[in-house]
Amino acid sequence: MPFSPGSHRGLAIRAWSRRGPERRIAMNRKLIAAGAAAALALVLGACGGDPSASAPDPNASIKVATRQTPSSLDPCRGNSGYDLTYLKLLYAPLIDTDPQTLAPQPGIATSWEFAGADKLTFTMKLRSGLTFHDGTPVDAEAVKASMQHCLGTGLVSVPSIKSIDVQGTDTVSIKLSSPTSGLPGYLSTRLGFVVSPAALRQYGDEFGNHPVGAGPYQFARAVPNSEYSFTRFAGYQPVSDPAPRAAGIDIAIITSDTALTNALTSGTADFAFGIGESAAPALERLPGITVDRHRQLGFTAVVINTKNHPVDDPKVRLAMEYALDRKAIATAALNSDAGTPAWSVYPPGATFHDSATDNAWPYDPDKARRLLAEAGYPNGVHVRGIAAAAPPFSTNALLVAEQWKAVGIDVEFTNVPGPQAISQFVAHNGADVFSVGWPSQASAPLNYSALLGPTSYYRQNAAPNPQLDQLIAQLNNTYTDGEQLEVVKKINRIIVEQAEFIPLYHGPAVVAYTQRVQGVVPSLSGSPELAYLAVS
Repeated sequence: MPFSPGSHRGLAIRAWSRRGPERRIAMNRKLIAAGAAAALALVLGACGGDPSASAPDPNASIKVATRQTPSSLDPCRGNSGYDLTYLKLLYAPLIDTDPQTLAPQPGIATSWEFAGADKLTFTMKLRSGLTFHDGTPVDAEAVKASMQHCLGTGLVSVPSIKSIDVQGTDTVSIKLSSPTSGLPGYLSTRLGFVVSPAALRQYGDEFGNHPVGAGPYQFARAVPNSEYSFTRFAGYQPVSDPAPRAAGIDIAIITSDTALTNALTSGTADFAFGIGESAAPALERLPGITVDRHRQLGFTAVVINTKNHPVDDPKVRLAMEYALDRKAIATAALNSDAGTPAWSVYPPGATFHDSATDNAWPYDPDKARRLLAEAGYPNGVHVRGIAAAAPPFSTNALLVAEQWKAVGIDVEFTNVPGPQAISQFVAHNGADVFSVGWPSQASAPLNYSALLGPTSYYRQNAAPNPQLDQLIAQLNNTYTDGEQLEVVKKINRIIVEQAEFIPLYHGPAVVAYTQRVQGVVPSLSGSPELAYLAVS
């Protein structure tokens, strides 16, 4: 569940009612519901879609609306999970994934394997005959140059990669210094989104404004934070499903659920994503509009700069955990019962869900107060916070801060637009805690490495945890689900005991569309698969 940018303003935190957090949460939920209902009432009389239309029109463009703005169209310079929806249009991945299971499948690489008894060589065979949007060939040299570009930006860090070697035009061999079973996962996302080396040379640091890949759609134009347009790549040779079904995709950035609804009902949008769950019930009452809730692996969380005082003390962090009624927070933030409390990285039903973590920190304000007193803060403590300035993250910040206030943890979250919020929290260490989302991956080694590993982007201001680092290295030296789950359970025990981060809840990804739209495919990643769409 990644985040999106929004307005930049301070968030004043109100004290809890003496009647307790449950009543306060309920009041917030009613306010959120009333606001959404009042706003959406303006468009309840409208209708959308043509019930007689059925055949997809290959010459039509799809009009998409969302509040999710990309931070960069260079896959290796952006820092937002929202980038992925856009990047998957532009770039063909080395290793693709099935959107409904996230299982790996051929992409530009038709096959791959870890070679040798030590599994320190990873070899890929590439599909022949592919070209980038600029007409240059997608070959082994291009793959090497693209990966080197990505590793060189520092956004994606895989320290175990010693070298990337080219063998002819269709084989790439990666030499590793230590076992890295999560490498296929890395190659299915940013590191594996192959960019044109010719365009990199031409545009340099401005490549993100002139992106060139080998995906189903090519870049047409953009007005940052306003609109992004892509046209069908006539030379696209499918590396996996789907081939582009529409002439183009025009994405408008719309910053409220009311405006998204207006766009759908007025005909200015065919498909909308990134919709707040609180808006879904009113949308479902609109004639001609379909609302889908897709299960996803991602979750909302509070990330911690654990080097900072006072959150460098595990007892303070554990007090934060026990002070939270996660179900009440999810219900109020989503204005529904669709949220599931999160206790670790994977939700119930996922391959790597660890049931031993369920209810790991049961809601216990008295225990939270005792832990604070044991940490030396019997009269309470102040913590600095940042929130990504968009729901549900800004809403989560309000609800979390109110529950923390009840036990003596004083936090005033500052709302900052998404990409700037990450930079402020990570690069500038501008706060102790950060209300954000995490777009979980099906690959456990990739997921835990990226979220909690020693080279994690989010942990640049985190205190080293040798136990955790050792287990994540061990996880990267396992190659079957069963072996990985056993290591995941050990990692989770450390997370529970030391509160390395604060998971909040898992929620659905909500999309809505008119009757013109065909090809909607649920995505376990939470990022909609726009390339599958067509309109009649």
